[in-house]
Amino acid sequence: MREKKEQRPEGKLGPKIIYCASVAAIVVLWAVAFRSYFEQYDSAHPEVAWALPWVQVDTIMASGVYLWNETEVKAPASGTVSFPSGTGPLRVAKGALLARVGGKDVRAGQEGYFLAGSDGMEGKWRYPTLWPGHDELPSAAAVTMTKEGQNVKDGTVIGKIVLQPQDLRFIGYADLTGNLEEDLASNRVMVKMDVLDTPSHAPVRVYERVGHRAKMYLTVPWFPPDVALSRNCEMIIEAGTSTGVTVPESSVILKGGVRGAFVLKGSEAAFAKVEGRSIGGNRFLVTSGVKLGDAVIVNASSAREGRVRLW
Repeated sequence: MREKKEQRPEGKLGPKIIYCASVAAIVVLWAVAFRSYFEQYDSAHPEVAWALPWVQVDTIMASGVYLWNETEVKAPASGTVSFPSGTGPLRVAKGALLARVGGKDVRAGQEGYFLAGSDGMEGKWRYPTLWPGHDELPSAAAVTMTKEGQNVKDGTVIGKIVLQPQDLRFIGYADLTGNLEEDLASNRVMVKMDVLDTPSHAPVRVYERVGHRAKMYLTVPWFPPDVALSRNCEMIIEAGTSTGVTVPESSVILKGGVRGAFVLKGSEAAFAKVEGRSIGGNRFLVTSGVKLGDAVIVNASSAREGRVRLW
């Protein structure tokens, strides 16, 4: 007796594949059409923003070192040291009692800021050794303070007096951005200690261009006592003011090699060339091409010229 072979359905796999492919094609076409519809809707109903007034003050962080005239204060004998008025920095008059060492008084030979400490650079930190060349400036060591009750030997440096009155000076580098080079040339550099400080004029003693930077020797318009704690410093330089309007950074785009924005005139969007720069915070400062109160399309990458609906 012959065994009956199992009968397999033939010719049914092809229709299933065709059916699945058709369904997939319909889904893809529907997704493309759906996306195209919303892209067209978004381009016809764009989000807009209005140009706002803005004043941008360009600032540069300058790093460098302070210079001043000073005299060392040395122990007149061996013994325990004490500082009746404190270790400073504090302003003292000529003849003021600074310290007592081994029963002997140490008095100020000149008026100035007294600091009971030394960084080892007294008499060595001078303009002729710091200005020449274009290398990075050396970093001064931290001040080592002489402690109350410390035992010292005769002749040991126990402090210093930063003479007053005198001009505090600064040598340092800053990037040549904004109007800095013009300000240096015309002696109108404005500086401040921190962002909350009011800018003050710093007379330019000498400067030179070093590549994209400037090396500067300035007279600093401040001299608080705590400056004596470190010769290393940073200051903020104001390097010009730019006025214009701000728009979202996303509203500015390069199109055909031209930087511009889509500006609305009534219900029509037109591409307009703009000049300016990014100022952070996702904002763009426009100095030409967009006026105060103009409306621009926020997402320039998906915008197009022509009629739009705002509402």
